[in-house]
Amino acid sequence: MTPANVLGLGWACTPAGLKAMEELAKLEEERGNPAYGGNIGNGKRERIANNEMCTFLILNISSLQLIPVNMIAYRQQYGSANPAGIIAPAIAATFVSTAVAVVYCKLKDKKRRV
Repeated sequence: MTPANVLGLGWACTPAGLKAMEELAKLEEERGNPAYGGNIGNGKRERIANNEMCTFLILNISSLQLIPVNMIAYRQQYGSANPAGIIAPAIAATFVSTAVAVVYCKLKDKKRRV
């Protein structure tokens, strides 16, 4: 996760996320995984995301946010009496979503290895 994610600016971390995915793809090609980058019947290359890619994507989507900057700005724009009142519920909600994401990834990884 990038600092932009933690601040609730998911759109700002897209370049960093794409770069991380490219690096994970290079790593998978270096590992020589035949399922990743192998040929399918019509000569096209098939790419299957590995565990690290899926975990990165799920954690990026669940996105633990400490300060939801966008929501505070919207609440202030629309005249909320306490625009920052969303911080505690946002931390709780994103903590739960990130914890569920981690558990899900671990369960799927364990299931795949069995």
